[in-house]
Amino acid sequence: MSNPLQGLKIDYWYKAVLVISTALLIISLTVPLQGVSNSVVALICVGSILIGLGEWINHPYQEKIGSGFKISGHPRSNSFFGVALLMSGIFISGYGVYQLL
Repeated sequence: MSNPLQGLKIDYWYKAVLVISTALLIISLTVPLQGVSNSVVALICVGSILIGLGEWINHPYQEKIGSGFKISGHPRSNSFFGVALLMSGIFISGYGVYQLL
């Protein structure tokens, strides 16, 4: 039986945000937290997941080949769906922080 997360490389900050937010969301949905409401933590985590997904969509892998060289990377290239996820994630996380205060 193979590990499904074996191919996941956390090499950019938005992938780290995605993994950490998903783990915290699972914790907030299963364990009663002390001092803070689980629904507020879940709201902030869902917003952070949307931010991570939006940034991942806005940084597609691009490769250019010239005479004798190859350049590859993940430069920012905005798309409508990526920006929509990013803006909704910022709004949801901001609302969660507002509920926290």
